[in-house]
Amino acid sequence: MVLNDVIIRPFEHGDFFRVSEIYKAGLDTGIATFETQVPSYDDWDSRFLKICRYVAFAKNTMVGWAALSPRSKRECYRGVAETTIYIDPVFHGKGVGKKLLQHLIDESEKAGFCTLTAHIFPENTASINLHEKLGFTIVGQHQRIAQRNGKWHDNVVLEKRSKNS
Repeated sequence: MVLNDVIIRPFEHGDFFRVSEIYKAGLDTGIATFETQVPSYDDWDSRFLKICRYVAFAKNTMVGWAALSPRSKRECYRGVAETTIYIDPVFHGKGVGKKLLQHLIDESEKAGFCTLTAHIFPENTASINLHEKLGFTIVGQHQRIAQRNGKWHDNVVLEKRSKNS
């Protein structure tokens, strides 16, 4: 059942507690991130750009969040960012991720980003499929790019070019 009453708004500092709960649920899957612990607010805040941070609500409950992180601090990569999106597991398959990621894409283009990337565990087929449905293309796969709990993992690399680039 697709939820039609999803409300998306910019992230506010007071949202972090619920954001961290949703992030923890993603951590617990073992296929959402290389991280193994929810970061402090300051660490989380430093990882993501101050613009293009969004939270999604359904039935007066925060059900997901999305943000962009810089591809690099080097000037030559200005306009390139990596997507991050997490949805409360109770709301998986209900269209929240699609609405939230599309919003992130649209707002990133308004903010002048020309390329978005995503780095996703190959086992996370739902996230790969979501990104592909919204125009991301698989450009490769990093083999054994990083470790999680002492085990090496691959990452599928996807990208989406802005309509304006």
